[in-house]
Amino acid sequence: MLATGMRAPMGIKVFGPDLETIEKVGYDIEAILKEVPSVEASAVFADRVVGKPYLELKINREAIARYGLTIEDMQSVIGAAIGGMPLTTTVEGRERFPVRVRYAREYRDNPEDLKNVLIPTPSGAQIPLEELADINYVRGPQVIKSEDTFLVSYVIFDKKEGYAEVDVVEDAQALFAEKIESGDFVLPGGVSYRFTGNYENQVRATKRLMLVVPIALLIIFLILYFQFKSVITTSMIFSGLIVAFSGGFIMLWLYAQPGFLDFSVGGINLRDLFQVHTVNLSVAVWVGFIALFGVATDDGVLMGTYLTQLFEKEKPDTKDKVRATVLLAASKRVRPAVLTTATTIIALIPVLTSQGKGSDIMGPMAIPLFGGMLIEVMTMFIMPVLYSMWQEGKVKRLKQVEL
Repeated sequence: MLATGMRAPMGIKVFGPDLETIEKVGYDIEAILKEVPSVEASAVFADRVVGKPYLELKINREAIARYGLTIEDMQSVIGAAIGGMPLTTTVEGRERFPVRVRYAREYRDNPEDLKNVLIPTPSGAQIPLEELADINYVRGPQVIKSEDTFLVSYVIFDKKEGYAEVDVVEDAQALFAEKIESGDFVLPGGVSYRFTGNYENQVRATKRLMLVVPIALLIIFLILYFQFKSVITTSMIFSGLIVAFSGGFIMLWLYAQPGFLDFSVGGINLRDLFQVHTVNLSVAVWVGFIALFGVATDDGVLMGTYLTQLFEKEKPDTKDKVRATVLLAASKRVRPAVLTTATTIIALIPVLTSQGKGSDIMGPMAIPLFGGMLIEVMTMFIMPVLYSMWQEGKVKRLKQVEL
């Protein structure tokens, strides 16, 4: 809201040459937005730009010229008599109070009284203000906002529950394009509009993540490669990321199901405890996936390191010995792998159940991490199988060469 200037999560900025035009266009946009299925109709509101009453004093130049007055003289007297003129400041302890001189309130609190404000002339005569100026009520702007050298007004709106902000904006843009094409919505010359709000951050973040996620995966792959000095071993461990990635999306899908965790334990409903609701693919969710990529390789590294060390020591030369060595190495790393995964999962439970400040960010971030680590346990079975297949193939090729 600080970035956009609007006190709403989403909105449209209407730019134009004058206030009346952008207000009218804002009303038209307000009516169209209420037709969008994913927009909460009661939350749509266009700025009322024009409509505030102003008391306008229009100085009669010919009249003041007859009395030898200038515009500056008139403005000075009106400013002092009605607005007030600061004379001094009183000091009372640590407090400061300005002293102003002007007409008493009962002589200036309505237009009829203002007409009797006396304007001194160079000749010494006191002329009532009504003889020197026309006093009228006029409709004027309630607020004047500008941006990029254009006058601007806002049309704010919000989404219905269960919809993503980007999807809501895309639905609204599609309806606007349809209305413009059919001629039901016509933009006057010099007027334009732009969607703004949280979705802009989402779009920018998505573009960055399209670059950041591949870079993160590449860095993880390189770190694993520098450890094992083998593309095949690194690829086997890296396969755990695919398993964990699927687990993260499965957990997001489960959170959107109405019956998921819909039961109570000890009088506490687990659905309320874990704040189960539909979670959209936000920046926080993708940050959770990036964190998942980093920890999902732990079990694979445990298995891969011990398998590599044991094969270098035993050097099995038959298929049966290869399988026996793989089974021995894997069985000795089941407990460390389970402990590694369990500590991560247990540490995420307080995050998933938190309801204080920041939980709206940390909760979605932890969901893919939690689901991914639950499914990632399969790595302790997948990694040995892949490693055994690789080593069996090497043994088979060596025997063929010997023959």
